[in-house]
Order: sequence, then structure tokens, then C-alpha cells
Amino acid sequence: MKENKILLVSDFVGVGKVALSAMIPILNTMEANASYLPTAMISNNFDHGKAVVEELTDFMENSKNTWKELNFQFDIITTGIVMNTNQVDTIKDIIKYHDKKPLVISDPIMGDDGKLYSGLSMDLIEASRLMALEADIIIPNLTEFSLIVGRDYPDPERLEHSQLVAWLEKARGRGVKSAIITSVHMGNEYYVYGYSKNEDIFRVKIDYVPVRVGGAGDIFTSLIIGKYTKEQDLKKAVEYATKTLTEIIKKEYQESVIIGQVNEIKIQNHLQYIYKTL
Repeated sequence: MKENKILLVSDFVGVGKVALSAMIPILNTMEANASYLPTAMISNNFDHGKAVVEELTDFMENSKNTWKELNFQFDIITTGIVMNTNQVDTIKDIIKYHDKKPLVISDPIMGDDGKLYSGLSMDLIEASRLMALEADIIIPNLTEFSLIVGRDYPDPERLEHSQLVAWLEKARGRGVKSAIITSVHMGNEYYVYGYSKNEDIFRVKIDYVPVRVGGAGDIFTSLIIGKYTKEQDLKKAVEYATKTLTEIIKKEYQESVIIGQVNEIKIQNHLQYIYKTL
């Protein structure tokens, strides 16, 4: 079986089992060869309410120049937090020097519940919009997707299926090739929506677990990557990632958990389960 070489372009977080610290062990378990390029150093998980963010734009550009000389080639490039448009330009240059265009997946980390994470700037929105056009697949949550398409974050009690379909069609019309939208709260139900160039708009219902978990999006994206590279069916990848992540959260947390505290997943306890389900 081919071992995919994956470049993770995202942030390093000092305190918190999120971002690269969550993604790398999962992808290694899913038979990938993971490398990484940090876009920023962040003091801690954003769920703590505040964080210090240090951009690494110059480091990215210098790394790109060296990698081009050394002819480092990757099968997949996935991006998380991209801090500014200069970082997008560096990522585009990395893509261009490849002998064969890699699969590009963008998970634009910007915010949740209709708000930007503390410590992030508005430059992030424009950078994420540009990455959405470069990517083969984008995986924003509903807050991030609202920012990408330039719409106000919707009230869950008023959000309707037809409205979200219209937003997805708008994104497709603007050149977004494939999209997966997570954290869609519609009435009393939760969904993941999506489409690809080979698939009509679909949605997958979530067996919602009422606990806020830091790093869940990073785990979801890693599961999507691992499944999609084995079988290029986006809906099946979403169904797999949704079910697997839900089971991991259920195993990690019990009903007695205090809602609202900073929760994270000890992903090392679930790697064998991920390997068996893949």
C-alpha cells in the first residue's frame, strides 16, 4: 500500500492537544508519512479564552526556498491556520514547484459560534478565502464558512436547509471545488454538509454529544484525509469521520462532564480504534 507523504501547514500550540499535536499521530496511524510547516506559534488552545499568537511568515518563506532546492515532494498538502496573504503566496509557491500537483485540503481555523478566536486578526479571513480557491477540498465549520462566503452567522433556530444549500452553491460558483461544512446546528439537529465535483450537495446527520471538545476539528480533518486517500468518495469519508469522531468523544467523556470547561481528547488512547475502523 502506498504511503502518502502529507505536509501539514498549521500552527504549533504550546498548551493543548490540538492542531499538529492531534493530527500527526492520527495520520501516522492511518499509514501516512506526515511532515509539517508551522504558520504560527500559539501559547495555548483558544478554548481558554485568550492566547498569544506569533506569526512565522518569514520562516515559512525560507523553508519553502530550501525545500524547493532539495526538491521535497508531497502527495497531500493540508492547511489549518493561515495568518495572512503572504503565507498563502508561500503555500501556492510550494504547490507550484511540485512535479505533480498535490491534493490540497484547507481546514480554515478562524472561530466558532459566530466569532473569531481571541488573538486572531481580520487578515486571517482574506487569507482563508484565498486558500479556499486554491484547495481541492475545504473543511470549515459553519462560522468559518459564513466568513468565507461573506454572510452573517445564522441563528440555529432559523437556519433552513435551503439557505445552506444556497450558500454552498454560491461557494461552488465562486470556484470552491469541494466543501465539507461542519458544526451545522439546525433546530434541534446537527449535520455535516458537503459537495464535490462528482457529488451533489449532501448532508450527514450527527449523533450529537453535548460536550465542547478542543481539537475535534483537527481530528475530523485527519480522519477525512486518511479515508479519502483510500477511496475518493467525499460523502463516504464524511460518514466515516463523523461516526468515528462521535465514538471517540463518547468513549472519552461521560454524561457527568461539566459543559463549558476546556475539554480535549487524549488521542493516543484511540489510535488502535482508528486503525481498526479504517
